[in-house]
Amino acid sequence: MAALLAASLVASCEPTGDSAPVSARNPATAADVSVERVVLQAYRAIGDRHLNEPDFRRMTQETYKGFASADPTLSLQAGDRAFTLLREGRQVVSRPTPADPTDGRAWGGMLAELFAASIDASPVLQQADRSSLIKGAMVATTKQLDRNSRYADPDEAKDNRFQRDGGGGIGITVERTDDKRIVIRAVQDGSPAAKGGVQAGDQIVAVDGDIMLDKTLGDVVHKLRGSVGQPVTLTVLRSDNREIAIEMRRSRIIPTTATYERKDNVALIHLTGFNSATTDQLSHALDRARTEIGRELQGIILDMRSNRGGLLDQAQSVAEVFIGDGVIFSTQGRHPDSQRTYRSGSRRTAEAPLVVLVNGNSASAAEIVAAALQDRGRAAIVGTTSYGKGTVQTVIRLPNEGELILTWSRLLAPSGYTWNEQGVMPNICTAKVGDVAQLAPASVDANKALLQRWHAERNPSHEEIANLRRICPPGEESPERDVDIAARLLRDPALYAHAVRT
Repeated sequence: MAALLAASLVASCEPTGDSAPVSARNPATAADVSVERVVLQAYRAIGDRHLNEPDFRRMTQETYKGFASADPTLSLQAGDRAFTLLREGRQVVSRPTPADPTDGRAWGGMLAELFAASIDASPVLQQADRSSLIKGAMVATTKQLDRNSRYADPDEAKDNRFQRDGGGGIGITVERTDDKRIVIRAVQDGSPAAKGGVQAGDQIVAVDGDIMLDKTLGDVVHKLRGSVGQPVTLTVLRSDNREIAIEMRRSRIIPTTATYERKDNVALIHLTGFNSATTDQLSHALDRARTEIGRELQGIILDMRSNRGGLLDQAQSVAEVFIGDGVIFSTQGRHPDSQRTYRSGSRRTAEAPLVVLVNGNSASAAEIVAAALQDRGRAAIVGTTSYGKGTVQTVIRLPNEGELILTWSRLLAPSGYTWNEQGVMPNICTAKVGDVAQLAPASVDANKALLQRWHAERNPSHEEIANLRRICPPGEESPERDVDIAARLLRDPALYAHAVRT
């Protein structure tokens, strides 16, 4: 069962404000922008900012293959001093190769010339959709980089920007059920949908009179979005078979990423991502918990299982809620601006004992927070080993309105270890604890030596990483048992104190 909140659920751990400027264009021509311009800008960015120094000689050959895949008569012959374009085995044009294999500007310029010559020589490429040529070239390019660098086409990039920063919408989460209906799963508090009387469980029938019954989930989401202040009419079918048309105006919607649930005298905070409103939403959730539970509050469970990450500055500010002065994390990369140490700049506002839940799908910004809280002795981590995305991506906005999500630095925990590919290991591994009754000081102690070994590693090999991850195998599920173990830990102050002392 898939679900979307008028936004995709994909986000990278990225610094904000690092997008290349984009000139104004007519929307009708944006998708037809030249592949040469897009790839030239991408090569410049890769040469300047990628975490590792690239080999553009090898990359150029792969990029060209992706670009020209629609026409098998085209090929690129890589010589020592020149790259030669061939069509049906005959030379079309030859260009001298740049002397420096790491000069992205020079190699991008040469490749742009080869692209232009290829289009002139190939009727197939002349008829091809420019967006497909761009995607073929960019996907082939990013495959030569690392597992977290990638290309987002204009539609996906628009979804990414909505998820990060919000946009015009009505504030609902929709899902496709097993019987193919598109149903509203949740309504955001204070949103146009909430004010208009839209209810969770309503089936979407039409948007602005256009029937949605045979549309994809993505089609419905895009139809619901629009400019802030723009009117929209949503037609829904209620459970009593009444069809209702609800008129409303779109407002700026930022997806909800932090929600509060009371578990007896424990505050359970679900943190599902890191967008521009996450820290504010977290603070609001904590305020609700303090108001509702009061002095009886025994502790906080921060549930970041299957949280795939998001904005770097939000990871810092979320950690600051729980950590006082001191280092939260640091970054190291090839570009001078990527070498930074991030410290807590304010006094923590949440003092209660804290347990953090993670699993094998907890990644990126979620791992920043978990590693910092664990290293600083502020929280016990419960669950299974996390995903292991210990790098930062910067987002380059491309001339076609797509995005190059480019890895540019490596993340380090306060103690100096990096969790990239390795992951964050919990203090209490629920893959090894059968049930709540087995939680005891002995089970905590058994993990401490392993945790110290985990944090001592600086440049483990792939084999060593595989062996470490087998200590507490990553799981993709989010069982209620994890919450029960976390609550048990918070209700036993001595056991909790024992767990956070690594």
